[in-house]
Amino acid sequence: MLITGLALFAMFFGAGNLILPVMIGVEGGSNGMLTTAGFVLTGVLLPVLAMVAAATSTQGIEGIAKRIGRVPGLVFCWIAMLTTGVLYAVPRVATVSFSMSVGSIAHLPGTPGSLGLFIYTTIFLVVTALFVVNPSNLMDKIGGWLTPTLLVLMVALIVAALVKLPPVLDTPAEKYASVPFVAGLLTGYNTLDAIASLVFGMIIITSLRGFGFQQGKPLFRATVSAGVVAGILLALVYLGLANVGLRIGDANVSDGAVGLSYAAKVLFGGPGQWILGLIAILACLTTSVGLIGASVQFFERQFPQISHRTLLIVHTVVALAVANLGLTLLLQVVVPMMYFCYPITIAIVLVSIIDIFVPGHLFFTYRLSVWTAAIFGLIDGVVQGFALAHMGLPGWFKTLVDTIPLADISLGWVIPVAIMMVLGLILDKAKPQPLPQAAQ
Repeated sequence: MLITGLALFAMFFGAGNLILPVMIGVEGGSNGMLTTAGFVLTGVLLPVLAMVAAATSTQGIEGIAKRIGRVPGLVFCWIAMLTTGVLYAVPRVATVSFSMSVGSIAHLPGTPGSLGLFIYTTIFLVVTALFVVNPSNLMDKIGGWLTPTLLVLMVALIVAALVKLPPVLDTPAEKYASVPFVAGLLTGYNTLDAIASLVFGMIIITSLRGFGFQQGKPLFRATVSAGVVAGILLALVYLGLANVGLRIGDANVSDGAVGLSYAAKVLFGGPGQWILGLIAILACLTTSVGLIGASVQFFERQFPQISHRTLLIVHTVVALAVANLGLTLLLQVVVPMMYFCYPITIAIVLVSIIDIFVPGHLFFTYRLSVWTAAIFGLIDGVVQGFALAHMGLPGWFKTLVDTIPLADISLGWVIPVAIMMVLGLILDKAKPQPLPQAAQ
């Protein structure tokens, strides 16, 4: 369980997880800790709860998604797999690790089409494929080899910052000034870890079965325990990185990567950039391995006639192409999709956990709450799409958004979903449903 938990932490901890907490510390200023608390809620607690939800089905994300209906569940699975896989998250960790390691040290441009980026991302993704080619001992490779090295380097950077640098309590940036907790909560969305928990669920369950945990309560408890181990490590590292950012202050830091680079240079001098480069490569590599491993397993079940190696090659080639063509255009699609998927994910997770304690199988509760989350998540996604395109909302749509409570902070789904969840529970209590064989 410890090895699997360490591996799960490393799979969660990618590019955004490394950069975002630092920037929260830098921009949060005097509100830094309150902002970090919100970030931890969606960046740690929610992924741990999602792993508990994942443990309720031995079929991984497909088994859970079927509970909202076969077609809606399949659509959600495809969106989750593609956005956390080869169309965004994997190319992103490949390019970010280049910028924070080889690109920064050798002063190589990380622009799409550059030779240095192409060579690095090719090596990075080939190494990822070599780890994934034999999925039977994937957790051993990550949890036993890569994670301890990553943690040692992370602890060295964080402890050095806490000891050598005093806190700088600057005035918070505008987005963290008025409602810092909510701003941190929404920033936690960008880690994609709650969705990733459902994506990683099947890998974790398969790994624990290989370690000898039997079907039923032993496997469920082991999966939850691995999620808790990963969550504790994530929370500690996030708090540490936020404190690094808090000690940097406003030192002309444009993003978290620049902030970490500045801190590493101040703390360790010339070797600091090498230490940071190793941290970035290991953090991004473990995430890439986990995401591609989960995605290949998913598409193996969707297309059983295609071999594991063929699907792995396709994943590698697509991720390489996206990484070198640029992510700017994809962000216009992925960020709105993220705001669409997160309410759905949270609703599925909450109902799955309620389902553990309620006798019988919840039917209406899943459908009413998750379908409602999808409607309001779609509204949030459209709002984000217009914002990214620097366009104003159409008048009628803005009027609609303005009438929804909490929509101004992208939480307009919360009250409707809560109402539908209660209504669904009442209906399920009145007419209990048998547990479908496919979901057992």
